[in-house]
Amino acid sequence: MKFTTSTAERRKVLRGAFSALSAAALMSSSVLGVNAQDITFWTQPQGDLLAYQGLFDELKSEFRDQSGINVSVEVINWSVAFNTWLTVAQGGASPDCGDMYWLHSLSGIGAGKFGPMPITEYKDQWPTLEEDFYPGILADVNWNGEFYGIPWRADIRPMLYRTDYVAEAGFDGPAQTWDEIVEQGLAMTQRDANGNVTRWGFAPGNNNPAQTLLPYYWQAGGAMMTEDGKTATIDNEAMRTALKFLQDLVHVYKITSPEIFEKSADPFVEFTSGTLAMMGSGGNAYPVTLDRDYPEMDGTWSLALNPEGPENRDSYSGSGYWGVLYGARDVKACIEWIKFLSTPENMQRISETTGAVSPRRSVMESEAWTVRPWQPIMADALNYGRTSQHPTSVWSALAAVDPGGVLYDLVYNTVIGGADIDAEIATAQARMQTELDRASAN
Repeated sequence: MKFTTSTAERRKVLRGAFSALSAAALMSSSVLGVNAQDITFWTQPQGDLLAYQGLFDELKSEFRDQSGINVSVEVINWSVAFNTWLTVAQGGASPDCGDMYWLHSLSGIGAGKFGPMPITEYKDQWPTLEEDFYPGILADVNWNGEFYGIPWRADIRPMLYRTDYVAEAGFDGPAQTWDEIVEQGLAMTQRDANGNVTRWGFAPGNNNPAQTLLPYYWQAGGAMMTEDGKTATIDNEAMRTALKFLQDLVHVYKITSPEIFEKSADPFVEFTSGTLAMMGSGGNAYPVTLDRDYPEMDGTWSLALNPEGPENRDSYSGSGYWGVLYGARDVKACIEWIKFLSTPENMQRISETTGAVSPRRSVMESEAWTVRPWQPIMADALNYGRTSQHPTSVWSALAAVDPGGVLYDLVYNTVIGGADIDAEIATAQARMQTELDRASAN
């Protein structure tokens, strides 16, 4: 659904669109027969659905035996998850606690009345939180000076590369800097006798311009907005540096496909078919998919930390977290449930059952995460993770995946269209500030 002009109009449209969903969720809770001593918990499935459901059946049974608290668990399909949590943040039917994400945006929409509820007063229940979890992931559960919950899964995106092509080109290992991306990309891009590309050297990310831009902008030292989410900060040298690098990959060095941001583009398919040598900021699920579905490629690929830019090697990161919702009937029971889920033992079980990257250091340092050569690299990449969330309720509109989105237009027009970078940045800065002002006024 496209966002309308104002926040008020957006909320009106979304309430109407999701009212049926809210009613269905409320009816589901009623059917469960929840009473005042119970708590409800909504979660999205990870990995195999039956295995995930089976694990939570075990966990809630063990928790009931230990605490006397009954947890009614409802698994929400990913196809409706975002709309479900958006409805919750606007006052729709909600559980007592849940497995949530996009805290910064949903908290802004809820405005302290609905959706994610701060649990700062209970933070001391996890006295070693900062040592136990990766700092980049903890940023996903802190917003506006408040603490909201415990991260349990991570979306970290290191570089994916073909080890066979790297060796064939005479390199000892993967690219470590932006300059080496160009050097290796030039060596591994191949063309036929007519000059048509048969293998691209490098894809900077997926076909989502905003997601692709973020790590390079961060690596150049940039930030999208101020910490309070009120002021756009993209008209700067870091943005010029990032866009010029991406633009040159396409138009100067010609190692990146000019179709990278088209809807039909799929760098992972190109990678598995042998027509792409390196993919920066590769998808979190790619290694598992390669192991499972492409056994014939074993030994021809690996992961690496994203190459370092002018300032750092920050990586795109996100997470899901366990938190409490406004309106929870028994906050303390919810805290006990989250404490139970977040023990090292249970987070280990959850990670091993789902295959999900864990934000808890002890899990990522365990034997289970050293079985395959790529697993320790995934763990190391978490040290460079930087939250993809931004402190504004309009971030999803700014980072929209279709033409008309502020960042979409900025990246597509410059990187693919070759438009003047300074002019496009000035336009995007003004558009972004307009959206942030509108959000702040509501």
